[in-house]
Amino acid sequence: TNKITGLRLSPDDAYLILRGLRTLDIRLEKHQANAKKVAAFLSKNKKVTLLYPYKKNSFNFRMWKKYFKGASGLMGLRIKSKNKNSIKKFVNSLKLFGYGYSWGGFESLVLHQEFRETGKRKYMNLLKDEHLVRLHIGLEDPKDLIQDIKQALRYLR
Repeated sequence: TNKITGLRLSPDDAYLILRGLRTLDIRLEKHQANAKKVAAFLSKNKKVTLLYPYKKNSFNFRMWKKYFKGASGLMGLRIKSKNKNSIKKFVNSLKLFGYGYSWGGFESLVLHQEFRETGKRKYMNLLKDEHLVRLHIGLEDPKDLIQDIKQALRYLR
């Protein structure tokens, strides 16, 4: 029937969207505040190049600053490692991060993006021994998230 009538939003889905919009600004502020703390921690690690627009040395910072007022909890980690299994161990050892793409939720998520999944995005210029891990920093206590990341970093080789 979707081919004939088209897709429709269910009443329950519409209700959930409207309910979520009421607190969106407060949640995004918290995502950003938590992400800034995690980004500050990660930017000190020599194994990781942080991809997060809030950092002054990030790609296109000036353009971001001109057009945006803030940043979300989404960031990328460009990790140099010849050992792909160490990247998988890093991702799999994170206990407070779920695995997946749902960047719009309240929970922290992680995703190891395979080289072939970056497609034709030339600005990434990932080398053969570089890996992209994406983090969505959620509403959990940033101290707990940093501790979780810290324990997982030991797997990077």
